[in-house]
Amino acid sequence: MTSPGDRALHAAEGLRRALTQVADALAAPNLETLLAGEAAVESALANLPNLTALSADERTRVRLELERARASLLRCRRLGAALTDFTRASLDAQGHNATYGRDVLTSRLSGRSLNARA
Repeated sequence: MTSPGDRALHAAEGLRRALTQVADALAAPNLETLLAGEAAVESALANLPNLTALSADERTRVRLELERARASLLRCRRLGAALTDFTRASLDAQGHNATYGRDVLTSRLSGRSLNARA
């Protein structure tokens, strides 16, 4: 039987791997891998045990792995923002307004500018 520290470390490693998978899917982009990564993140978070019962050494090991997961999450956020900006710029360049929701909020580049020559 595994210890609580081993289970916590395994869950933290799973979370990091899942976030890395999501980031790779955003960089590619690959919808199937993105959806699989989303499910893996959900599973890893559900399996993450309470960390208060861990020894100081176990908490340190888990914390280091969670810091790696945090770096992967930051990569996901940056790639997601870049993909959103690219999509908005592409739609704007084609003369399409991206809309969302009932109130039909028109998407613009949120204060950013697009410099292009014809």
